[in-house]
Amino acid sequence: MNRTRNALLIIGTVFTVASCELPVDSGRWTVMSWNVQNLFDGEDDGNEYPEFDPSGASWDVRLYERRLERTGEVIKSCVDAGPDLIVLQELEKPEVLTALANGPLNRSDYRYLLAVPGYGTIRCGLMSRYPLMEVRVVDCGIWWNRPLRPLVAVTVLTPLGPVRIIACHWKSPRDGREATEEARRREAAAALELIREFRRHHTDIPVMIIGDLNTPGDGEVVPSALAPWDPHDGASEIETVLYRTPFTDGVGTGSWEDSVFFDPEPSVGPSGTYWFRSRWDRPDRALLSGGFIDGKGLEFSSCRTAAVSVMGDSEGHPDRWISDFEEGYSDHFPLVLEFYNVD
Repeated sequence: MNRTRNALLIIGTVFTVASCELPVDSGRWTVMSWNVQNLFDGEDDGNEYPEFDPSGASWDVRLYERRLERTGEVIKSCVDAGPDLIVLQELEKPEVLTALANGPLNRSDYRYLLAVPGYGTIRCGLMSRYPLMEVRVVDCGIWWNRPLRPLVAVTVLTPLGPVRIIACHWKSPRDGREATEEARRREAAAALELIREFRRHHTDIPVMIIGDLNTPGDGEVVPSALAPWDPHDGASEIETVLYRTPFTDGVGTGSWEDSVFFDPEPSVGPSGTYWFRSRWDRPDRALLSGGFIDGKGLEFSSCRTAAVSVMGDSEGHPDRWISDFEEGYSDHFPLVLEFYNVD
């Protein structure tokens, strides 16, 4: 049975860590999104996946610390001194962020950390050099007796101006895209509701939906959570919640003006972040509102698939972590975006 819990929660648990201060480039802001493939700690909490259960033979504190180091290695390789904002998916608990910030990334000045406890086994987490404000969390409810992961919305006070972030990890299509698309539609609708609510009070702050959306956004499953939009072809309208477009003039057009977002394709690295059935797929996306491409203030500069030289295997695909071998990184490459100040 598909039951819905539509509770909008306010969470004020942004916490800070002590770190040395690094010089920052006030003329640019960098963002990284990465599915780290089930990063569990070494404590037995009773709800771990079997591969990462410390009560078994395949997982312990030593392997957790090894994965922390590997995770930090990838993050530091993506941008000189590390990205300014990091959005991670598949963390076991908020304390993993603290371990990263105080351990492998202790010289990278990630003072502001945010992850929401509860809501199932894994979650999103954010690490930022700049303050995180106005945190809101949406409970997306239950899907076939399991909780969907919540959406985490937060305003980042970047040196180039505030940005609203909607961090997501939508439902996996593992049981079939058609069978699970309604769950992603619910998650997409929750993101759109958050954005509309925010825009009623902040019309001049750009908004970004970012994370593992678990869909290519091709609109092949209808009705869809995310579908392509071509402003030059009015017949491209598809029944969907959100539209993605590679055309800068396509944002804010069409029948659903506030649902159309700029979706930049990677210009460097592989075309996708996930190798699936002998081809590249890109479940990891950053959907940008028009404020990022209007030629004023904070402006989008580039998007790329990162860390290929660090965590790519012999064929250039993500080298996933395998506990039995005590090797690997993740089954996803990170996505990195850069923004600059045009004023």
